[in-house]
Amino acid sequence: MSRLRLFLLFGIPLTIIGGGVALFFLNPSEHSFFPKCALYMATGFSCPGCGSTRALYQLTHGDVLEAMRLNPGLMALITLGITDYVRFVVSVIRGNPFQTLFGRLKLLGALMGVMLVYGVIRNLPWPLFESLAP
Repeated sequence: MSRLRLFLLFGIPLTIIGGGVALFFLNPSEHSFFPKCALYMATGFSCPGCGSTRALYQLTHGDVLEAMRLNPGLMALITLGITDYVRFVVSVIRGNPFQTLFGRLKLLGALMGVMLVYGVIRNLPWPLFESLAP
């Protein structure tokens, strides 16, 4: 088995677990060394990624609903990523070639379009949309 496949099979999950352990113990709301959103700092508008670190912190504590409230787009990307990783592992076990979901231009275009629309909608000043801000 190639080094790349070994890294993909074991390195990525270990990196994610390490990051999850760090986020479990370090609340982004209480520690200032976590990166701040440049768009929010400059304009006061939330980008589609705003709230991601806090959402991941909530996810490590099992609060899926709060993580979903903070950044539903991140939760969708995590679901897609886990699905793609499971497909990769199954293809390695079966010896089949693997084609990632994220290599499909239609999916990438749809994801970018949804993120753009979500980024605009979450900044609208009406009560229905204000709840989308982290």
